[in-house]
Amino acid sequence: MWGAHWLIGLEKRNIPTVYIVDQPFEADVQITCDKEGMSRLRRVVVSHPCGTVPDEQFPAIMHQLVSMLTHPLSRDEQFPPPRPLQKTPKMVFEGSLEEVDRFFYKRGWTDGLPIFPPTEEVVREMLKGTSHSPDEVVTSTMMPESLTVTVEKVAVVGAMTGCEPQYMPVLLSIVEAFGNDRFSSSVRSTSSFAFPIIVNGPVTKKIGMNVGINALGSGTGNKANARIGRFLRLAIICLGGSRSGLNDLSTLGSPSKYSFCFAENEERSPWEPFHVSSGYDREESVVTVLSGGWNHNSPFSHNDLNEISRAIIAYEYPTGVLVIMDPMAARRVSAQGYTKQEAEEHIWSMATKTVAQFKGDFHYPAFIEPVLQGRHGTEDRPTWPAHYLELPPEALVQAFPRKYVRIVVVGGETNPITQVWQMTRSLSVAVDRWN
Repeated sequence: MWGAHWLIGLEKRNIPTVYIVDQPFEADVQITCDKEGMSRLRRVVVSHPCGTVPDEQFPAIMHQLVSMLTHPLSRDEQFPPPRPLQKTPKMVFEGSLEEVDRFFYKRGWTDGLPIFPPTEEVVREMLKGTSHSPDEVVTSTMMPESLTVTVEKVAVVGAMTGCEPQYMPVLLSIVEAFGNDRFSSSVRSTSSFAFPIIVNGPVTKKIGMNVGINALGSGTGNKANARIGRFLRLAIICLGGSRSGLNDLSTLGSPSKYSFCFAENEERSPWEPFHVSSGYDREESVVTVLSGGWNHNSPFSHNDLNEISRAIIAYEYPTGVLVIMDPMAARRVSAQGYTKQEAEEHIWSMATKTVAQFKGDFHYPAFIEPVLQGRHGTEDRPTWPAHYLELPPEALVQAFPRKYVRIVVVGGETNPITQVWQMTRSLSVAVDRWN
């Protein structure tokens, strides 16, 4: 997607380009080309993976490249005919529950699980959960295809997942968050990114979110958690334009992509809530969306912060972790004299690797070294100290960027267990403005 975007930008500046693309990514490139008005961007398709193309194929590839770079674009290439837009009717289908589900599935409008038909009556009820107009734009950049989403469209997808009208402010906040560019690459990744959701503040009680036993699981009291979590994945599909094999290229996928949403157990925590640590007031309701959710270690039942540190250094491209503690575990750590910030700092400081190990990470050349050299790294992207480049191979360094270890407290206090998930680049949005 980004390659096509950049090349089209160069072509518009009269700089000849050719996209070298390996076969599984052809459709993803075409989607971007169609969207940005240069559907015939020149490209050479090579076998996958491109790093293993046999030497004997290179003469033919080079011939294509030279020819494409030296021959002027035709008029059709410069000005392709616009694609006809079909206006979707308000009513798309009538039938039984099974027929509706089959109809939606065939059109790529589901995640594979059954959906509730979003009838006009149900959508009207959903819209009663917010004072905002149905045609108000929530985001004009819903990922992965940077599509425009209105309040009514959020209500439709909420209805499909069986959400209640009172969930609407939370659903709208999630979509607002997911319109941020920081999710643009991970949502299309060949890895298995999920987008966990943490909800804080008074809204969690109002809508009946589970903060206790089995809050992260598929429990009997998890209606709000499960359906709000599933809403995001279905919104990525229906409102963001995600399609498996086209622009969702997760080679394995992950069950955490179905639904990963929970509320913090603020009352039983010995520390301030997650959203307060992020700069919000305690009485504000806040949604936080993170990126990650496939690397996971558990259980840590004896509350040894050093053991947690040792476990997480095995993560590739160690950008950040979310430490999820049962309230019993959090209180035991607190009783040792740690504030939450001190516990986070301890885990971060003890998660060390040698410089040789750090530079041996598979992702180091593409994602870490450019940051150390000052070529990447912004407020919302991980940064490491530049002096890592000057250290000898045996020197110890912190594997994670500073402030990228966060703690949240949730659970039913049946066991003082801690889970650790590789998650990073959190984005928080205030819920109350969508009431």
